[in-house]
Amino acid sequence: MSKNSKEVVRVFACTATLTYNLTKTRFSLMFKPFADAIFGIKTEMQEVKETVRSIRDVSAPITGEMEDEQAMKKIKEENDYLDELSKSEKPTNATNKEAAVYEKQYLKKVETRCMNQFIKASIKCRNMFSSGYDKCYETVTWIAAWILCWPMKLDFVCNIAEALGGASRCDPSKHIDPGFGEGYTYLKHSRFSLSQNFKDVKLQYKIGKIKQLRDLRDARDTSVAILQHVKSKQAIFNSIFNIIKRVLAFVFLKIILNCQEYEEKYLKDIEFDNVYITKKSLEKRTLLPLKKIERTQLVDPLTLKPLKAERQHILRESFLLILEMITASTFILLDSLFFEALDIIRRHSKIDYLTTGKHDLMLQIKGKSWLKKRIKIERSNEECLPRPTSMPKSYILKIYGTYFSIWLMMWLQTYTQRTRRLICAYFFRKREKRRVLFLYNETLKRRMGLLRHMKKNLDRKARARRLEENYNVLQIMTIKYPKEFSWLKWFKAGRRKCLLCEEVEPRKQSDFIECPNEGCHFIYCQECWKDMGDKCLVCAVESETEDDFTDENDDDYEEF
Repeated sequence: MSKNSKEVVRVFACTATLTYNLTKTRFSLMFKPFADAIFGIKTEMQEVKETVRSIRDVSAPITGEMEDEQAMKKIKEENDYLDELSKSEKPTNATNKEAAVYEKQYLKKVETRCMNQFIKASIKCRNMFSSGYDKCYETVTWIAAWILCWPMKLDFVCNIAEALGGASRCDPSKHIDPGFGEGYTYLKHSRFSLSQNFKDVKLQYKIGKIKQLRDLRDARDTSVAILQHVKSKQAIFNSIFNIIKRVLAFVFLKIILNCQEYEEKYLKDIEFDNVYITKKSLEKRTLLPLKKIERTQLVDPLTLKPLKAERQHILRESFLLILEMITASTFILLDSLFFEALDIIRRHSKIDYLTTGKHDLMLQIKGKSWLKKRIKIERSNEECLPRPTSMPKSYILKIYGTYFSIWLMMWLQTYTQRTRRLICAYFFRKREKRRVLFLYNETLKRRMGLLRHMKKNLDRKARARRLEENYNVLQIMTIKYPKEFSWLKWFKAGRRKCLLCEEVEPRKQSDFIECPNEGCHFIYCQECWKDMGDKCLVCAVESETEDDFTDENDDDYEEF
């Protein structure tokens, strides 16, 4: 029971800690993601700036492609030079709208690059015609050269751009989607806006100061304190129990004191514990056989039957022992019920806690975005379930075996205490002889006095005709109608008693003697019948009364 009680305290402490942890988990699930998100903005600010910087690096090639003018100047000079050679007109840009500046500029740039490719091809073609004319002129005479090399002067065929359709072949508007300039403008403005927004970001927050409460402990400290308190109480109980065991170790001193007290009473009081019949083995006159009344007061050493006082002592001690057994059985039953209750809790109270949460955080900074985080935590109260300890069967056998041994020792004590008189008789022989003589004389006196008392009492009732009052209705019906109402003897009220000692007639195999005279239905036990000299005292009294009445009549007649 102590172990199970300690287990209950442990379960209580564990449950309190589990409740605290679940509450803390729920609080963290509700508020910690927001706190982490806000506190994380400050630490992640540098990362955001690096991201913006990377956007700038990624968009740099696009910016160079759209706005770089150095390459365009060189290409434009080459194109102007070729236009002068080919005597073609320079294209003009008449669109000056601000919204289409970047788009027109890029289209112009692409067109210029396209025309540059045609121009480079035309220049390479003219160079080939020129080098061919020079080689031809050097190879033949000048007359033959004038006749044969004149085709090399036809370099107008190298005007490829005009041959393929002129500037219309380099129109990029057919291949580039409309609104390209607007997209680039939006990208450029977005990059600038991001740079400006995250340039001077400052995060300010305030942590509320919680007022500290005095003498406040959390669930974990409380559970530890409870366990320590139970352990301290258990240590105190163990200390008290050890002290009791050490005190009980001196019980043998009480035995020595009782022995000394018995010796003093044995030597001073001649009637103290003087109830033992002796000297029969010496063939001297003894008090045996004992009378019925004496059997409850005197002890025959050769019989194992205890005295009435000893039986009463055994019954009283047995009753107290039964009360102790009932108390122990109650504790055993409570421990069993305690164990069953804890075992039922252990088998049916397991709970798995599944805590899930979903957080949607909308951030609006010149735009819309969302952040979603799912949290899943699993907890169980398996560690907080009780682990009861049942009482071993051997302990129960030891408990009731000990009580049974105590009960046997109570019976044995009745006979072992008789040895006290033997021990004292061995050491104090003269004192024992006086005690035996005193017991013999006192017992004979009591016998004679008791017999005279019973005879006088019976004689007085017989003369007063009051002996019939001893019979009740059932006994009278049994006497008058023995055949019809013999079954009434099964009841104690239907059986007669000894007229002298009033012992109830046994139900079966009765050795009681009924008066042989007709009309006298009184009965006697064997012992009383012998004490009366095998005669019915009632009949003797009646005969004496009749004789006295006859003598009185004769005297009256003579006087008359």
